[in-house]
Amino acid sequence: MPIDCSKPAFTRPLADALADGLAVELDLTPKPGLVDRWDSGSHPDLSYDSMRCSVELLRTYFQDCQRALVAAEPVEALRALGVRAEQRMLRLFGTNTHRGAIFLGGLLLAGAHTAEGGQVDKVPAAVSAAAARLFATRLPAGTVGAQVRARYQAGGIVDEALQGLPSVFQVALPALRESVRMGLEPRSMLYLAMARLMRAVEDTTALRRCGPEGLRILRADGLLLESLVLDREDCECFLTASNDRYRGLRLTMGGVADLLGISVGWSLFAPGQVGVAAPLSASEPIAESG
Repeated sequence: MPIDCSKPAFTRPLADALADGLAVELDLTPKPGLVDRWDSGSHPDLSYDSMRCSVELLRTYFQDCQRALVAAEPVEALRALGVRAEQRMLRLFGTNTHRGAIFLGGLLLAGAHTAEGGQVDKVPAAVSAAAARLFATRLPAGTVGAQVRARYQAGGIVDEALQGLPSVFQVALPALRESVRMGLEPRSMLYLAMARLMRAVEDTTALRRCGPEGLRILRADGLLLESLVLDREDCECFLTASNDRYRGLRLTMGGVADLLGISVGWSLFAPGQVGVAAPLSASEPIAESG
């Protein structure tokens, strides 16, 4: 039976699933240039502990969004919830922790709540419509991301939203489905999805740090990581060496990380779209370094 994801009984679990998905992304170790259980990647201002606390703040924010949607609050109220969530994280951690996930998760909740007939296959179109309403009066301006998009003529997260999160529904989720068919274990499932996102996402954090060369590196490394996973090779040495290289370049891929976390969250909420009852777990054991 199709999921009627517009009902509160289903969007409440989606709020929690999104936070769980971001916890899974954080725990995935190693990751090039990103915070994980071994180090802070290319983010000396962040730590695993602060990002873990940030995920729990996101859980509260997603629950607030879900309640606002059920109460039919206007789009400006949802925008205000996102702004307050950003300010709360900045106040507590002194830096941006999950700004992209705030936007993407809130938008996905709005799409799930308003999808035609409440059906999951209508969610991308509903996300696109929600983004159009959100940006109807103004596009994001004055932010670092807006400056990067203007400098490099990049669509970034704005185009991602207006197109209905294609990186989630056309890239990461199909990668997870393929992983299930191949019988890959959970970490390899995540790495295949991450590799496909590295190849596809117009990551403005990479652009800001390293310009177009940063995206070129992500694309090339994503292709190599995908090959290692599909050939069932051990990719830990490659990822560890890549992390050292990214740290030296100050290269990161925050957009990839946020989209991976959101994709995993959706797979936990609607596992039938991936093909198993519970494909991924935030508590999946990961070997300790060294």
